[in-house]
Amino acid sequence: MTRNFFLYLSLVMASLITTNAIAEPATINIEGRVIASPCEVDSDSITKTIALDGGNNFEAKDLQEPESASEWVKFDLTVRDCPAGTSKSTITFSGTADETHPESMYVNTGTAKNVAVELQSHDGLYMFGNGKTYQGSILSDRTFVFRLRSRAFTSNGGVTPGTIQAVVTANFTYQ
Repeated sequence: MTRNFFLYLSLVMASLITTNAIAEPATINIEGRVIASPCEVDSDSITKTIALDGGNNFEAKDLQEPESASEWVKFDLTVRDCPAGTSKSTITFSGTADETHPESMYVNTGTAKNVAVELQSHDGLYMFGNGKTYQGSILSDRTFVFRLRSRAFTSNGGVTPGTIQAVVTANFTYQ
């Protein structure tokens, strides 16, 4: 009886081994994506406060006429230490767009009334309202400087005294 039990057990095990040998093959899909490594945003460019009045204030009387503006204030945002193979950097601007000029202006959230904040390239060729992008080619020294300018602008005139503030977020991507 013990011998028959071992024979039976051997046959069961053999059938299990045979069943495993004819199992369906498994398919494993392995995927990935190689992207450009990021450049470093210069520490001076991470949080930047632009004083539209140059720290000296300007008077409401200077912004009473429609289409009047303060002087342009130039500033830079810099990416550096871009990895080898990174050829372009793109900056995308976002913030609350001014209703009258959404292509280049942002809503003033300060206390002054009838004024917006305008953002452009240094040369004025490009306007950077909400959602606009600006692309530059990484230089041989592995940097790129986004040269910008900003000012206070009134479409209708009649600016009231108070503060001028706008928050614009700049997101960088790399290729």
